[in-house]
Amino acid sequence: MIPMFDEFVQVFNGYSNTVLNDVVESNVKDAMRYALEAGGKRLRPFLVFAMSNQWVHEETMLKLAYALEMVHTYSLVHDDLPAMDNDDYRRGQLTTHKRFDEATAILAGDALLTQAFQVISLLDLNSDIVVSAIRILSEASGANGMILGQVLDIQNDTDHANQISDLYSLYAYKTGCLFSAALRLGNLLNKNQENEEHLDRIGKKLGIVFQIQDDYLERTSTFDVIGKSNQSDLDNHKKTVIEFLGIEGTKMKINELYAELNRDIMLLNETYPKLLDIVNWMKDRIK
Repeated sequence: MIPMFDEFVQVFNGYSNTVLNDVVESNVKDAMRYALEAGGKRLRPFLVFAMSNQWVHEETMLKLAYALEMVHTYSLVHDDLPAMDNDDYRRGQLTTHKRFDEATAILAGDALLTQAFQVISLLDLNSDIVVSAIRILSEASGANGMILGQVLDIQNDTDHANQISDLYSLYAYKTGCLFSAALRLGNLLNKNQENEEHLDRIGKKLGIVFQIQDDYLERTSTFDVIGKSNQSDLDNHKKTVIEFLGIEGTKMKINELYAELNRDIMLLNETYPKLLDIVNWMKDRIK
């Protein structure tokens, strides 16, 4: 287990009321809270904490980490919709549109996205840092980032991924961009403007290997373990790395990419021991 991970997650999971405190009571707020409190690994916010070198209860760090998680959660709510992946379960419970309805889920996702930037705009930080945080997260989640990844994912649904490099690009945008944002936002709180390009590359590569692991686990694990259908990609006729490399080849690729990540992290101008711990823990995850 990663040092301080359990303590951080416990503090973080109790923070939803704080970031949603000014949202008017409604079905949409209920759906926002439902999606946020559904669990999940909390890897992205933990990466913000790990890179910031701050105390686990530090309020500004928690708010920034929660803003990132709200953007991630909005993307999951929309990704599960019938127009996208049409999934019934997420993290072992009904997806937001199944628990409420499609309209409420769409609005809840929209509200999570906009609330995230409101939280950042009100942070008690130097205005230059606030603007940088907004820039990092908006670029990572926008039309040239995570949303582009979703576009590529939809094209993959219609059999456009003809080479394995197409999937790597999809994964780098859809998942890697928010990992990159997590590393860079934490580094921003650390008042460190260096290493941003290097951290961006590490985040993208982390997203690629994370998604390859998901491909592997969805094909080799069960609903009880991963908390969602292990047939989703097959049902939606989506290609995965397994179609190109096979089960054993995919496992070898995962190990290869994690070894590269360890080397990449060690090349940074200063060491990030918590980041190494997280990457090595992620390598051994089972869900």
